[in-house]
Amino acid sequence: MNARLFFTYLVIASVSLLSLGNKNGRASSANKGNTGAPGDETSLGLPKTCMNCHNQGPIVADVEITVLDADSVAITAYKPGETYTAQVKIMASGPDLQGYGFQMIALRNNGNTDLDGFKDMNPNNYKIASISNGRTYAEHDNISSSNLFKVTWVAPPGGTGGVTFYAAGNGVNKNGMTSGDGAGVDSLQLNEFGTSPSSEPNINETVLMVSPNPIADLAKVTIAGSSTSDFSLSAYDNRGVLFLQKTVELVNSDAQIVEVSTAGWPPGIYYFTYETEKSRKIVKTIKL
Repeated sequence: MNARLFFTYLVIASVSLLSLGNKNGRASSANKGNTGAPGDETSLGLPKTCMNCHNQGPIVADVEITVLDADSVAITAYKPGETYTAQVKIMASGPDLQGYGFQMIALRNNGNTDLDGFKDMNPNNYKIASISNGRTYAEHDNISSSNLFKVTWVAPPGGTGGVTFYAAGNGVNKNGMTSGDGAGVDSLQLNEFGTSPSSEPNINETVLMVSPNPIADLAKVTIAGSSTSDFSLSAYDNRGVLFLQKTVELVNSDAQIVEVSTAGWPPGIYYFTYETEKSRKIVKTIKL
C-alpha cells in the first residue's frame, strides 16, 4: 500500500470515528462548544458550528429556539429564579433523514459569560455537559428520533440583565459520517422582566435572505431588521475558505440589498453571514 493510499484510508477512518463519537454530543465527546456563541470554537476566525461538517448533502435543516413558561407560552422576558423550558426544534427534510442532534448554551449579554442554568430532568433526550473552559451546554444524548429537545432552564438572579441562547442542530442520515447531513443555527435574546428592553440588536429580528438560491453569477443579499449600526457581510465555503468580506454602511432601518458577484466562485455550498458586534445570521446557499 503506497503512502498516499494509506493516508486516504487514515483520513476516512478518522472522520468516521469522529462522527460516531459526536453522536453522544460535541461537548461530551470532543470537549468543544459549537453553537456559534461568542467564545465558542472558531475556524479561520469564523464561528465553527454543526454547519461546518454536517452540511455536505441533500438534507436541509433549520433550527428554532423558543423559551416557554409553565403554561407553555413563549416569552420575551424572564423572571429571575423561575423555571422555564428552553425548546430547540430542528426542522429538517431530505432523503435518508434518520435522526437529530443539537447543542445549546445561554450567556449573559454583559460579558458573554455562561449562565449555567440548564438542568437534566430525566427522562429526556438531552444531557448537560461541561467542557474544560468551564462552559456548560445542553446537547443530545445519542442520536434522537425526535426533532424536539425540551431543556429545563432556571433563570438567573435579578440584576443579570439580558441573556442570549445560542443553538446549533442537525438532521442526520446515520451513516456514521458527516456526509449527507444538514445543519442550522439560531439564537434568541431575552430581557430581564421589569427592566428596560436592551438596545442591543436582536438576531431574531434580523432577516437575511439570498436570492436566487441556487445562485449563478450574481447573488442579491437582503438584510432587514433592527440593526442600528454598520455590519459585516461575509461568505465562505464549506471548507472555511473566505470568498467575501466587506463592511456595509447602514443606509436606513428598512431592508437593504447588497449585490455580490459570484461569477468566479467554484460550484458548491456557501454560507453568507451577516454580523454586528452583538448579532449574527447565517444562510446556506448553493452555487451552480
